[in-house]
Amino acid sequence: MLHQLKIWSAVVLIAVLTCTPLAVANGDPMTITKFTQDSVITDQHLINDCNGEEVVLNGTMHFELTTGIDADGDRTLYDLDSTTRLLGEGMTTHVRYVSVDKIHQHDVTHGGQSSNTRSSTKFRLVAQGPVPDLISRVTMHTVINRNGTILVQRENEKISCR
Repeated sequence: MLHQLKIWSAVVLIAVLTCTPLAVANGDPMTITKFTQDSVITDQHLINDCNGEEVVLNGTMHFELTTGIDADGDRTLYDLDSTTRLLGEGMTTHVRYVSVDKIHQHDVTHGGQSSNTRSSTKFRLVAQGPVPDLISRVTMHTVINRNGTILVQRENEKISCR
């Protein structure tokens, strides 16, 4: 029984090794476009809707967007990564606020269809004192057509306090 298992394992391994180069060679090459931006956020004013306090934020934002499309347009790729690190201070209470948020979205389409995704992001401004945290949830609708044109719509935003 063990001998038969080894034979079948060898047959499967040979088949995989034989077919893999054919599958890779058959794929259309993708044209990849990358966009990267690092931003410094300085003295950005935000109203904490939970207590009406004005908060001054400082920090950094790192944003990477990768899009790809193959030669005949039947396969598209969309990949987004974003990291935001903010520190802030309440102008009335002088409470310190912290926010570290990461977003990752990925989509691949086949057959010439456009990429059509809905995603939710959450931004949380955490108070380091006796005031409530601000939580913002946003639903985004992203469409990338066969030509690589990107359309992003903000569909819904909900703010809550905790």
